[in-house]
Amino acid sequence: MKRLKITNDHGWTPRTLRKQERKIKNTLLRQRVMAVRLVMEGYLGKEAASMVSVCLQPVSH
Repeated sequence: MKRLKITNDHGWTPRTLRKQERKIKNTLLRQRVMAVRLVMEGYLGKEAASMVSVCLQPVSH
């Protein structure tokens, strides 16, 4: 499977995303942020999807 790549044009780091995860009350949004962070940390998209209990498609988009 091809690795997903997240550009760093936005300035967010995995550390700042983790801090934001703790503040987010909306479960779906928190899962999305967590999936992005996991991909930034080097996990495959399917691994990140499995870890946050969502389908692969939302993670890859």
